This record gives sequence, C-alpha cells and structure tokens, in this order.
Amino acid sequence: MDFFKNLEQELQPGINSILEHNFLKLLSNGELSRAQLQYFAEQYSVYCSYFPRFLAATAANIPDDATRLPIIENLWEEHGEGKLSKSHRILFDRFARSTGLPESSVKRPTPIPTTEIVCENLFNLCQDGHFIESLGALGPGTEFFTNSEYAIIESGLKKYDFFTAKDIEFWTVHITLDETHYSEMIGAIAPWSDTLENKYMIKAGAKKAIDLEILFWDGLEDNMPPI
Repeated sequence: MDFFKNLEQELQPGINSILEHNFLKLLSNGELSRAQLQYFAEQYSVYCSYFPRFLAATAANIPDDATRLPIIENLWEEHGEGKLSKSHRILFDRFARSTGLPESSVKRPTPIPTTEIVCENLFNLCQDGHFIESLGALGPGTEFFTNSEYAIIESGLKKYDFFTAKDIEFWTVHITLDETHYSEMIGAIAPWSDTLENKYMIKAGAKKAIDLEILFWDGLEDNMPPI
C-alpha cells in the first residue's frame, strides 16, 4: 500500500489547487450571488449527469467480479439503491431548483465549453481507456478527495439562509459515502498495482482526472456571470 500513500502525496499539489480554488473559496465564504449559484448548479448538473456513466463505462471494461464490485456498488448507490426518488440526480435536481434555476435548465442544462471538455474526456477515458487507468481516475483522481471538496461546498451553502437541509442533501450524503467508496476502490485496485506498467496507468489516470477537474473549476471562474 506504500504505492498508494506515495501516490496520494504526489497528487496533493493538484488536489490543493482544487480545494483552494478561488471559485470554491467564493462559494465557501457565501460570496456568490443567486445568479452565480444558479450558474454553478447548472454546470455541476452536467458533471453529475455524467458520473454514473463514468462508473458504468469503467465497469463494462473490468474483467473480474472482485474488481468490478465496488464500482457496481457505487453505481447502485448513485441510483438510490433501487429507489429512484433517492437517485443522486434527483437529489441534485432538488438542489438546483432551490437556487432558483429555471426548470428548463434543470432538465436540459447547457454546458460551457470547458464543462463539456471535462465530461467528454473523462467519459472517453472510462469507455475507451484501460480499466486500470479508469480506476486510477475514479479512485485516487476523484474519490480520494471528494468528501473534502463536498464538505467545503456544503459549509458554504449553509451560509445562505434560503437553503434548507433537504435542499443540500446531495452534498451531505456524499461527504460520508465517498470516503467509503475510496477505501473500497483502493482495495479493488491494489491487486493490480503489482507491475510498473499498471502503477503507471493508475497514476496517469489519477493525474488526468485531477487536471480535468482543475479545468472544470477554472472554466467556472473564467465564465462566471457578474453579480
């Protein structure tokens, strides 16, 4: 497991660029206007709609049950464990509506170019790349720090008096879930980290996912509507 501890340390500067991103700081400080919150909700809705597709595409390429299981469990949770009303897309749509985002944008969000680039590139990696690289992207490159990222977002949203606890349930649910997802995913990836080639693919996938997420937040900041 030393490989993963070393990898986490190597990835930390990129992760810090996300967790300390100026857009996230504005959100965590409660400094985004209502219009900017709607803009954030619409763009993140696009990523949210893609996430189960990342999982499904990766699962389709995994050759054995033991490695596939944590991805399938994650995918099952994303779909409300069989209760569509608890689907994470339903929870996110509730959040999006609570910002005042028009129903047309909730149902058919329009991505800015960088959001589309990020989502399409991650999907292509999961669908067409080696499953080990995809696991690197979804594990060390995503789930490793998602609970910290969502905790920042949740704390910021709580500064707005028009959000209820139910409105921000999407973020709250993930803070604990994603920590479990990461440990389970590492357990599945670890047996594959026995060669230099596989270690390279895990690392390459993780770095690619982090670079794309930095692009996502940069794009949000660069195209942010005025207050």
